[in-house]
Amino acid sequence: MTEATNEECVERMCRGIRDGELMLFPTDTVYGLGGSAFSRKVLDKLVKLKPERSAKPTAILIDSMIRLSQYSGEVPGPKLVHLCETYWPGPLTVVWHAAPTIPVEFQGANRSLGYRIPNHELIVEAMRRTERALWATSANLPGRPAPKLFSEIDPIIADACDLVIKTKHLLLGRSSTVVDVRGKLPEIVREGAISGDDIQKIWKKG
Repeated sequence: MTEATNEECVERMCRGIRDGELMLFPTDTVYGLGGSAFSRKVLDKLVKLKPERSAKPTAILIDSMIRLSQYSGEVPGPKLVHLCETYWPGPLTVVWHAAPTIPVEFQGANRSLGYRIPNHELIVEAMRRTERALWATSANLPGRPAPKLFSEIDPIIADACDLVIKTKHLLLGRSSTVVDVRGKLPEIVREGAISGDDIQKIWKKG
C-alpha cells in the first residue's frame, strides 16, 4: 500500500494496530518495523524476524505529551517538557521511566522506555484513533543501514510483514537522537539527526 492522506490508508493502519499485525511503515526519519506496543503477538513476530538481542524494541512512538505521563507513570519536569516541546514532533527519542503497570518483559534496562512523537501525520493519526502507542525498530537486517528508501529494504523484511506502507516522500535518512533524561543531566545514548550539543543547550534553558 502506498502512503496517502486518504481515509482508507489511515483506517488500514488502524486495523493493523488493533489486530496485532507486524507493519512496515515510513516515519519521518527512516523506515520502521513494528506494531501495537506491549503486544506479545507483535513482539513474537519481531523477535522471529530480528532475533538479535538489540532488536528487542524498548522505544515506543506516541501521539502526544499526555502519553509520556501515561506510560511512564510520572509527570515530566520543566526541563524535560521544554526539551520535548522543542523537538517533538521530530527525531528525538527520550529515555525515561516505564510505569510499574508495564510488564518487565516490555521494558528496557532499569525500568525504562524510549519515547518519541514522530513528525508523520499518518502514524500520529492512526495512534490517536486507536489510542495506542507503536513499537518501532529500524527496518533493516543486522549489519545493514537503516533504510531511508523503500528500495533499500531487504525483501526478507517486507515479505514477513502483514502490512507494508510505502511513501513517495523523502525521509530524513538519519535515525533519531536518543537521550537518557533520568539523571540530573541528559546523557546522549545515540547521536542522530539532532546534535548532542544542541540537546545540552536546550536542556540548560529549560
